[in-house]
Amino acid sequence: MYTILGTAGNFYLLYVAYRFLANGFLARGLLFVLAFFVISYFAYLNILYFFTSKKSRFDFSPWIEKKLGMKPKEETADKRNARPQAGFVQTNGLFKGEATLPAKLKRSPAEIQALNEIVAQLEAQGYLRLDYGGRSDDELFKLARTKKENIYALSEPVALPYFELVHEAGHLDLYGGINQIERKKLGRIQSVGLMPAAEVERKYSLFIATAVVQGGAYKFAGRSTVMHEDGPYDLKIQVAYREKEAAKKL
Repeated sequence: MYTILGTAGNFYLLYVAYRFLANGFLARGLLFVLAFFVISYFAYLNILYFFTSKKSRFDFSPWIEKKLGMKPKEETADKRNARPQAGFVQTNGLFKGEATLPAKLKRSPAEIQALNEIVAQLEAQGYLRLDYGGRSDDELFKLARTKKENIYALSEPVALPYFELVHEAGHLDLYGGINQIERKKLGRIQSVGLMPAAEVERKYSLFIATAVVQGGAYKFAGRSTVMHEDGPYDLKIQVAYREKEAAKKL
C-alpha cells in the first residue's frame, strides 16, 4: 500500500514542477523534476523487488547503503535469525529446592590449556562462534570506545556441553569437555561464595549447576582503530548446595 500510494503521490511532484516551470521559476521547477526522478527510481526498485523476483541492473542501493553505513535488510534478518550460541542457557539439571552460589576455580597452566583446546573443538563443530558477534572492525571500534571495555570474540558466555564435579583426594575437581568420553580436568573448586570449599563441604553437599565459558581473544579501542589481544578462556561456575542432613533423609 505504501509503495502504491508513494508511486501515485510522486506524480503530484511532477505537477508542481510543471506549475513552477510554467510560471518562470526554472530553478525550483527543475529541482522538483529531479526529486520526481529520484523518487521514481526508488519506487521502481520497490515495485521490482516487492512484486517480482527480478533484479535490476541499475540498482545503486548497495552502494548507498555502504556510504550511509546501513546494513541490507536480508543481512540483518539473517544475523537476527541465526542460530544462537548453542550452550548459553544449558544447565546441569534444574535445582529448584537448592540454593546456588558462584564458585571460584584454582587452575593450573595445563588446565587453562585444556579449556583452550576444548573451545577450539567446540568452534570447529559449530557449537560456538568466535566472530565478535558478526561485527566489523569499525563497529567494534565504536562499541569499544562507547562502552570503554574490551569486546570479546566469544560475544556471549557459552555453557560447556558436558561438565561434572568429581571428589578426588579430599578435593572437588571440575571436569568438562565436548562429551563425557573426551572430558578433561579443568580446575579445582577453591571457594564457594566467600567461604573456602573445604569449609563449605563439611556442612553441605555440593553439586555443579552451570559451567560457562567466557573470556578469550578480545579487541579494544586504540587511537584510530581496534587492537587485538589473545587471552585465556575462563570458566564461570555456579554450585548448588544443601545441608548434608537433608541429603541423608532422601
